[in-house]
Amino acid sequence: MRPMSRRPQKRVGFTLIELLVVIAIIAVLVSMLLPAVQQAREAARRSQCQNNLKQLGLAIMNYESSVTRLPPAGEMTDETLGARRFFPVSMFVAILPYTDQANIYNQWNMNCHYTNTSSSNNATLSQSKIPGYLCPSNGVTQVDGFGYGIADYMPIAYTDIDPVTGFRNKSSGGVLNADVGGALGFSRRIADVTDGMSNTMLVIEDSNRPTQTAGHYDQSAIFVGLGTPQTTAFVATINQSHMFAAPDVVPGSFGGTYGSPNRWADPDISSGISGPPTQDPSSGLYLGTLTQVLNNWKTPTGGPAACPWNNNNCGANDEPFSSHTGGVQALFGDGRVKFLSESTNLQIIRMLANRKDGGIPGDY
Repeated sequence: MRPMSRRPQKRVGFTLIELLVVIAIIAVLVSMLLPAVQQAREAARRSQCQNNLKQLGLAIMNYESSVTRLPPAGEMTDETLGARRFFPVSMFVAILPYTDQANIYNQWNMNCHYTNTSSSNNATLSQSKIPGYLCPSNGVTQVDGFGYGIADYMPIAYTDIDPVTGFRNKSSGGVLNADVGGALGFSRRIADVTDGMSNTMLVIEDSNRPTQTAGHYDQSAIFVGLGTPQTTAFVATINQSHMFAAPDVVPGSFGGTYGSPNRWADPDISSGISGPPTQDPSSGLYLGTLTQVLNNWKTPTGGPAACPWNNNNCGANDEPFSSHTGGVQALFGDGRVKFLSESTNLQIIRMLANRKDGGIPGDY
């Protein structure tokens, strides 16, 4: 009998080479898809950030409808004395009832500083995380050692960019120079915004600020009121253990009277648009050349040697800044939110921040 021939057996599975080829193909496909996924996620975050600013605009207008004045910026330029002044509360505290945060507002003691723990619950309330005050693209800034809630939006306190030179020309020795308070100020009326609300920015992004940034101003020295500061009763409620010991330090150490521009409850969260100190003739970092105002010195993260972010007005430290590619979003007085390219001419930015310069911005 003829022996039965064996049929060749079918091979099962992949060889190592085939498996490596498949893995390589998958890796290439993932690398091709990942940027698209990241772009889609950032587009969604940017849209949410834009919506947050729109909601802030609605809250500001509802506040104005209720009290016939715009909410306070927190910080501003006193144009009579050519000096900085602070309001007792930040804009974000003032608009709490109009951002679905009436529960926090109703417990707030307006006679006490936000850090106060001895005669109010303000410090505990200030530690609330309010989603509408946060840009979801910010993955840098964390709450400080006392857990205070932060905000990624900057009420515009003033601008001191010179209309002729483009360099910073701040008030000094009681002389105003190019330093002009913003639209919000000390609860201004809409009529005070003579350029028109549609031509004037109220709030602009300032996210990615370094964690635990100590503010620039001693809040026990220049705090409440226009003209001669009326500080005694209110400043006496500051809890110095929750405030920073020295100005412009990152990360700051506690135990003093300097606030934090990161905290939504701190009046110092309002800031001026000045440009970086590299274009400030009075600064030790002055380079004598104009750079961009929006997203100044954005790269590398943390800033270059010429303008590290631990310096006031460098990068995200007290200047308009965002994680969005190419620019920042700004809220205007008519409620619209516009994306401003970081290459926008600095004089246009100055005009948009100045409530009464009479300039015509043109296309931007």
